[in-house]
Amino acid sequence: MTAKALAAPLLLALALSACSSAPQHADPQLPEGWFSAAGAQAADAETLAAWWHQFDDPQLTALVSRAMQQNHDVRLAMARVTAARAQLRQSRAGLLPSFDLPGSASRQWVENDQDAEPGSPLADFIPDDDVISVDTWELALQATWELDLFGATRARRDSAARQLRSAEAQTVAARLAVASNTAQGYLQLRALQGQRALLVEGIEVARELERIAGLLFHAGEVTRLDVEATSAERASLEADLDELDIHLAEAQLALDTLLAEPPGSTAARLAASAPVPLAEQRIAPGQPVDLLRRRPDLIAEAARLDAAELQSLAARRDLFPKLAVQAAVGRSGFALGDAISSASKFARVGATFGLPLLDYPRRGAAIDLADAEGETAYVAFEQALTRALEEVERGLTRMAGQQRRHTSLSRTREHRERAHRLAQRSYELGEANLSEVLDAQRGALQARQRALEGRTALATAQVALYVALGGGWQAEAAETSDTPSEASALERSQP
Repeated sequence: MTAKALAAPLLLALALSACSSAPQHADPQLPEGWFSAAGAQAADAETLAAWWHQFDDPQLTALVSRAMQQNHDVRLAMARVTAARAQLRQSRAGLLPSFDLPGSASRQWVENDQDAEPGSPLADFIPDDDVISVDTWELALQATWELDLFGATRARRDSAARQLRSAEAQTVAARLAVASNTAQGYLQLRALQGQRALLVEGIEVARELERIAGLLFHAGEVTRLDVEATSAERASLEADLDELDIHLAEAQLALDTLLAEPPGSTAARLAASAPVPLAEQRIAPGQPVDLLRRRPDLIAEAARLDAAELQSLAARRDLFPKLAVQAAVGRSGFALGDAISSASKFARVGATFGLPLLDYPRRGAAIDLADAEGETAYVAFEQALTRALEEVERGLTRMAGQQRRHTSLSRTREHRERAHRLAQRSYELGEANLSEVLDAQRGALQARQRALEGRTALATAQVALYVALGGGWQAEAAETSDTPSEASALERSQP
């Protein structure tokens, strides 16, 4: 066998040896437990699925439900899911034969500058016209099927299925982000309403102190400096009230945007004040591995990584030979002027074979590009996992600290309120003056304001921890898709 004859099989063997599999990435490394919560209990999936119900606030529940249905970000994410489903159907179609109904017709004019010889058998079939028309036509039903012998098309179909799963998980992530932002916006709104009520009460106390200072000044017991100080305090509190009203209006408008409702809807719906709700049930964080089952952003990144690896595999399989078969049945006709006219049925089958040797540089570059995209997807998955672990650890630390702070501020408020009641009793008995009572009342108001701030911070930390743990959906919902036969991206992401 000559060297030239050996070249083609050798090149084919080298190409096929590089197409066995795509690069694989290592499984993610996860800690065995949370650093900030030793001996953590298993997370309650039912509680996490609808964590906003744990705050026992019907208005909060209604707002979150409405936002997840109407928010524009959620609707955009759902539109991306629709596009991913269309891409999956398109990739599946590549595995099936394609049918076509081609038709063609033509007329050609040929100059006839010679006469048929006398006695020729063709003399009766050649027209005497100077210009002869030649008509041909064909109509057929044609089928073409490219055989996926080496799995390139199947790999692309599986990649599209993973892209669909990623889009579905991103939709869930968008819904959770909307739920989190709505809950935090609602908590902030209730906190501002509570602060406003306390500030109005504080302004009334400041006005009473200002009035008493004026009386004492006229009695010669205090100086003008004392009067001006009380007036300045009252004016400062009124300025704080004006600024708080601005923040309150902004919080209401932000909720309107989240709910995709006209401006002013939240202000009318939540005009009545209500306390900042707290989730009384303890939040069980479970174990770090649970994040791979619950966090939609991690599931989306894992599915995207699977899709990238499958695209890399498909790019390698494109180096294999291609085989396609065609079949057609139809009818064709021929006419030579007015002399000859015929039509007949026909059927044909055929096959094409291609070996992409000369196109190897372009296909090699496609492999390198697919590998780079796979590496990018892997780094993105590792980054998302690291960020998720940090968010949970931060959430656990913040929860523990805010819980202790809330307890301390609640005790401070109780002491201040007790001091206020004692000052009132002493005033009634004639053992204290009105100024001392008002000072005690002002101290109690400040303690109530700080307690409200602590309660709001604790509630916000609870929401953040619920979201960091992947609460807000059931992992089983991610398994429901129009590709039940495909392997789960979640299984790929688990160590």
